[in-house]
Amino acid sequence: MNRRDLMLQEMGITQWQLKHPERLKGVVNIVLSEHIRLIIVCDSEIASNSALLKDVLLSLSLNEQEYICVDFQQAQHLKPTQKLNYWLLSENHEKIDRTLSLCHQANSIWQTTDWQQFKQDHQAKRQLWKQIQTSPQC
Repeated sequence: MNRRDLMLQEMGITQWQLKHPERLKGVVNIVLSEHIRLIIVCDSEIASNSALLKDVLLSLSLNEQEYICVDFQQAQHLKPTQKLNYWLLSENHEKIDRTLSLCHQANSIWQTTDWQQFKQDHQAKRQLWKQIQTSPQC
């Protein structure tokens, strides 16, 4: 116990440590709007004005209000009620494997490298287009 903890204890101040601090951020049970058709799961930020993202949305006949971007931590709290397409962006196969079981109401699940690498990798883009072409659309 450090000096600060001893002083707080002497003053009768009880310290608490949250077991699940993410719950204070509103992460538990994320309910999706009915108009959402695509869930993008990745750890890096994807700018909504990215030309590449706009091309992907255009190829899926989606607008900017019909997708949501979450990280792998948030993905476990999604509670969709409608059929969705999932796009998982990561090099970490362990993360992908854990997340696959969380893809509820999945119409299609596409997997690519993480966003930063995906933007530069022409082969990864080709693989995504092939996955999109061979999957049923919702």
